[in-house]
Amino acid sequence: MQEKKQSKAEKHAATRAALLGIAHALFAAKGYAGTGTEDVVGQAGVTRGALYYHFADKGALFEAVVEQEAQVVLAAIDRATADTKTPLDALPDLSDVQVILYTEYPGQAP
Repeated sequence: MQEKKQSKAEKHAATRAALLGIAHALFAAKGYAGTGTEDVVGQAGVTRGALYYHFADKGALFEAVVEQEAQVVLAAIDRATADTKTPLDALPDLSDVQVILYTEYPGQAP
């Protein structure tokens, strides 16, 4: 049985996802200053050129990681407050956000 060959777009998406995942872990563990791009590409198993194809520099990579995490938090807020009618009604539900994040992302909740 032949494996389906990945399209160029799928390869690009997989590379970007790998870079973001590794960068997230490294920034969380070592901080921004302690994380070098060589660490990211080495652990992601890609070339430096692949990193710079997707991100202009380390700052842009960090910004993308932060944006990805912000989307996770916003999605948790949306789920926690989905049944509320007013912002005031949503306040008690917001306490559920941290529970959602720790449940869905154990050990790495933002």
